[in-house]
Amino acid sequence: MFKLHFLVFFLVFILIYVGLHYYVYTRVAVGLNLSGTASIYLGLFFIIGAISFFVGELLTRQSTNFMVKPIAEFGSIWLGVISIALSVFIIADILRIFFHGESFRYYSVIVSLIVIFLVSAYSVYNVIRPDIIKELKIKIDKLPSKLSGFTIVQFSDVHLHLLKSSGWLNGIIEKTNGLNPDLIVITGDLIDADLSRSDEFCYALNRLKSKYGVYAITGNHEYYAGVDKFLKIAKMSNIKVLRNEKTTIAGAIELAGVDDKTGKTYEGIGTRLNDALKDCDFKKPVILLSHQPDVFDEAAKAGVDLQLSGHVHAGQIPPMDLIVMFYFKYPYGLYHKGRSFLYTTSGTGTWGPPMRFFSRSEIVKIVLE
Repeated sequence: MFKLHFLVFFLVFILIYVGLHYYVYTRVAVGLNLSGTASIYLGLFFIIGAISFFVGELLTRQSTNFMVKPIAEFGSIWLGVISIALSVFIIADILRIFFHGESFRYYSVIVSLIVIFLVSAYSVYNVIRPDIIKELKIKIDKLPSKLSGFTIVQFSDVHLHLLKSSGWLNGIIEKTNGLNPDLIVITGDLIDADLSRSDEFCYALNRLKSKYGVYAITGNHEYYAGVDKFLKIAKMSNIKVLRNEKTTIAGAIELAGVDDKTGKTYEGIGTRLNDALKDCDFKKPVILLSHQPDVFDEAAKAGVDLQLSGHVHAGQIPPMDLIVMFYFKYPYGLYHKGRSFLYTTSGTGTWGPPMRFFSRSEIVKIVLE
């Protein structure tokens, strides 16, 4: 069943991926009136770019060879550029409904290519900039007065693989520790590969310090990389994983965590909110860790006071930012429903293109009052 599911997903993805490249390629080749030879060279460049993303994604999970990094970086940036190009050319095509003629088509392609370059360059720069610290104050009436000011630091969607910089990870850890958290939570997609083969990552994660420990949940990428590998890495890094279960923090806060729903395809389990909450004392504040945000309606109905989620990345770049806004009910930011709150983070890292246009990578500091 899993193999059939994966095959269908892969075929649909390939069709969309090929169609995306064909659309952008034809807009450039036809719009600029390229000769037959120039069109062939452009087509070869598009094919190399398209293949490089898959090659890079495969190699980053298997190898630490220094030759792999430029291939992987080119492939991931190519995916970002081609996605941005899709958005820009769609806008240009809409304008062509109102403005006709060969000259408009030609100059619209020229302007589109300039816009694509500028948006892509800014999006790369936006990721190179240091992560921001997003601070939130959440009022929970059930919180004992002695714990007012209790600080939780959340990071999410780091997407570590063998070619990610340990220096970058150490920077995240130093910022996190510098916030003096009472509790650290990692809301999924910590890994994209078996990091246990590289001691530096587990050593770095072991440096996370908080009064009541470090807790994590699975995201969809933990299953793609191998959930058994993730659990091994978490154990080596002194990270406690909540799998459809809860624990009590400081004798006064119920912390529950659910597996990502992707687990149902891989293990037949997935998200079991009722299991995670069944032993919770709802006279105490209940905090839920869920990688994907859209269990919030059910969680709020059950009496959860605060849900922390990630997964969506705030879309990262066009057109994904627009797609996630329509597809997800709670795509980014702070939401509340009755007495329940949800914060969906934009993520501390990126997946695929190391690019962000409208969003920034962030570490979240939550102060309970």
